[in-house]
Amino acid sequence: MHDGDTVHLEDGRKVRLIGINTPELERDDKPAQAFATEARDALIAAIATHDNRVGLVYGVERHDRYKRTLVHLFTPDGVNLQAQLLLQGMATAIAHPPNLAYSRCYAGQEKTARCNGAGIWSNPEQAVLRAAKIDAKSKGYHLVTGKVEHISQTSKGVWIFMSELMLGIPRKNLADFDQAELLSLHGKQLTVRGWIQPESRKQAKKKFHHGRTVRYYMHIRHPSAIEINQQGGPKC
Repeated sequence: MHDGDTVHLEDGRKVRLIGINTPELERDDKPAQAFATEARDALIAAIATHDNRVGLVYGVERHDRYKRTLVHLFTPDGVNLQAQLLLQGMATAIAHPPNLAYSRCYAGQEKTARCNGAGIWSNPEQAVLRAAKIDAKSKGYHLVTGKVEHISQTSKGVWIFMSELMLGIPRKNLADFDQAELLSLHGKQLTVRGWIQPESRKQAKKKFHHGRTVRYYMHIRHPSAIEINQQGGPKC
């Protein structure tokens, strides 16, 4: 077992569970995130109940850039393990086109866990990072909340600025979005999800920054990664 969203099969394959992300275990001098150990142990326990046997439903893409096999993982009696982890509050849902099977189910399971305050949602302040607090230690997957300060549309895509974070929706992904709705997000409080990475020198030189200091970047691939904050949290 690697962590809560990655397993090693008997045949040597390293398998990444599609549609979820679990907290990171300690590695590379970075401390474990809250509920990382619990998420790993929850997956181990679920698999162990069936003598470590699982069923695989492959993604449209069979492998990611790390050569991991992309699957939806099931117990022999048909329980979707991604959905189970989400319901326990051990993971967050993340949609990655074109691997969108079960994405609505996963989003629904996460919402139920949030409404129940399960797992990572027992402390919402800890589960979500504020855009203004992003720094060099924030690299990796996060839910981020903040106010949209500026939106730019170019031939390359749509770019949304939240404090020091720039959300990039490249042109190849825009077909899945309502572009008018994207451009109407200015001034709204959002929660977004994805992988934070330091801005590259090439990105820093782009004119669409309009003189703004933007140090971190998040690639947004699907509309479900952007949530307009509602007073009092999600409707349950």
